[in-house]
Amino acid sequence: MPDLVDRLAHEVASRMRALGFDEPNRQVVGALLEVAYQGTLRSEEGRFVKGSLTFANPKRPDVAPPRLRRADYPAFNRFETPEILTVQTLVKLACAIDRWSASIAVYSTRRSELVAWGVVDQQVQQNVGWHRESSTGYFTNPGLLTVTMDGIGDISAYHGNLFLGGLKAQTFITREDDALGSKIVSRYALDALAPFAQAITRVLDRDDETEIPVELIRMWVTSVARLCIGLRQRGTGGAFLLTPKPIKRILEVNHPFAYPRLQDAAILCVLDEEHLWDVERAQRALTKKGDPVPADLVSEVMLATTDAKDREEEITGAVKLIASLAAVDGLVLMSPTLSVAGFGVKIGSAPNVTTAYDGADFSRRGTRAKKIDLSLFGTRHGSMLRYCAQDRKALGIVVSQDGYVRLITSVRNSLLFWHNLKLLARDNFSAQVALSNKKWLKAHSLRSGPLELGYTDLPKTIDSLMKAASRRQ
Repeated sequence: MPDLVDRLAHEVASRMRALGFDEPNRQVVGALLEVAYQGTLRSEEGRFVKGSLTFANPKRPDVAPPRLRRADYPAFNRFETPEILTVQTLVKLACAIDRWSASIAVYSTRRSELVAWGVVDQQVQQNVGWHRESSTGYFTNPGLLTVTMDGIGDISAYHGNLFLGGLKAQTFITREDDALGSKIVSRYALDALAPFAQAITRVLDRDDETEIPVELIRMWVTSVARLCIGLRQRGTGGAFLLTPKPIKRILEVNHPFAYPRLQDAAILCVLDEEHLWDVERAQRALTKKGDPVPADLVSEVMLATTDAKDREEEITGAVKLIASLAAVDGLVLMSPTLSVAGFGVKIGSAPNVTTAYDGADFSRRGTRAKKIDLSLFGTRHGSMLRYCAQDRKALGIVVSQDGYVRLITSVRNSLLFWHNLKLLARDNFSAQVALSNKKWLKAHSLRSGPLELGYTDLPKTIDSLMKAASRRQ
């Protein structure tokens, strides 16, 4: 494993240079990753340690501060006395600083020692966004480099929203497969959702018939990813099988359970969101022209906002229930539109599979794509592969206890296998992204102007509040 940590350090340092940053250097990145990796192997009060580390210069911690600082923007908060960052120190701090809400700020001394000097707060919005629990925007970590400790021997490195690399189950990872966003899987979802797309388009009286299908696919991808994230967080492993017509002779449904709520909520959420967009656009158009806005339109905007928010909450509740169903022995059987048909489902006997293609490579090269060594995978993957080979309209997703998520489906007579699904709403590193980031940083550094806090003229700090109050005495 030290060799893998060293490889990851080399890759992360190289990518940071490509993004336009001179620090941290290769040695410091290696030390940071090593202490994080060793920390994941420790336990405290019977629990393995999880946490987050943010490399940032205390003199200028925010690499690209915004000109307008909103109330929930992350801030660096200093310790009174910085501490040398050892594995023991990290374990102690990680138990106190929850990675969902904050990150430990670290930097290197002249002797290349790592020191923990503070805390980056307000990370909850980023994590909610990454885990697809909200469709609204969020601020990413403002530091140079973030390292998350996600499980035993499981670490990931980021700059902002950009995935730089990681280690998982003794494997070096440089990117994640965006199988859910691929044309093959998107077509699978679109075929199932097409009738609903037509219905929403007609109800909203839209002329453009391409908008709604795109939004439905986005909602479908988000819902499937959230199911996998929820199951992965449980650490039990499990699986989901989507098919329009299950082969009953192969499947043993121990718990038949008709639960269409996620399907219905996801589809209706697109309807509610698009209606909200329509009425908001109508309100903005009148305001821009200086015309009075009718009271019934103002009321409709408020009601539509509530409906859309309620629908998001409904999806969250349905996702959590279905993810819990997948944690029991057996898989969750669903329709392609995400309506549950049963759980605790076992796959019976079926012919063994001899050939499966790498899904990402197949998207580019067809049957010339590299083949997957199926002997590397266990019984849960083997049974899913056997079933999907028989049911060519099925889509199977397996979540392993080690955190890997794999997807299996067919294109004509070819069985496809995606090895490491991209679930979190973050981006893979690429040369094009690195170039865009360097250009943006250069343009941002040329901007000037005073820092603004919030949008209104009300006091935005406690000091300004007290001064404003004293002037009115």
